[in-house]
Amino acid sequence: MQDSINFLFSDIKDFRQPWKVLHKLCDILFIALCALISNGKDFEDMESLGKECFEWLLQFIELPNGIPSHDTFNRVFQLLDPSVLIEILKNDGFDFIHSLVGTHINIDGKKVKGYSPKSKGNEGLYIVSAWVNEHKLCVGQTKVAEKSNEKTSIPILLNSIDITGSTITIDAMGTQENIAHQIIDKGGDYILAL
Repeated sequence: MQDSINFLFSDIKDFRQPWKVLHKLCDILFIALCALISNGKDFEDMESLGKECFEWLLQFIELPNGIPSHDTFNRVFQLLDPSVLIEILKNDGFDFIHSLVGTHINIDGKKVKGYSPKSKGNEGLYIVSAWVNEHKLCVGQTKVAEKSNEKTSIPILLNSIDITGSTITIDAMGTQENIAHQIIDKGGDYILAL
């Protein structure tokens, strides 16, 4: 199992200074992934999961210097190129589910918890996600640009996934003629709320 986890993250070049490294990058990423899957919300949750599930984690990763601190998770994710990680996890997810043909994909926008548009200098962070009900898996996600809305982000998200043979559902915000045409052009069906 360790080999498959190392292989999963092998395309991510370790950007850290080797003489300062205590924890393997693939160990950090695997713990973070487990924490997020378990509804973890922040770097403290990643550290907590590592400590609480240490024996279980040893079945899959080495952890030669124990569990990384929340500060280590924070530093790694500040320097990590998110597009590389997204691409790796997306490809691995598609290998897992093989195809989206015949599935129901729900496209929906949400404000990320903890971001308040009323806070000084904070406009809020809004994302649009593509959720596959049958697999209980998010297969795509994009940030809504500032001073924009879901209508402009949904076409970008649709371009990033193969929806051939899938049924796409979108709430009233995404009920736009250009979005319906895009779904048809990509080989999907749609149900749009009015």
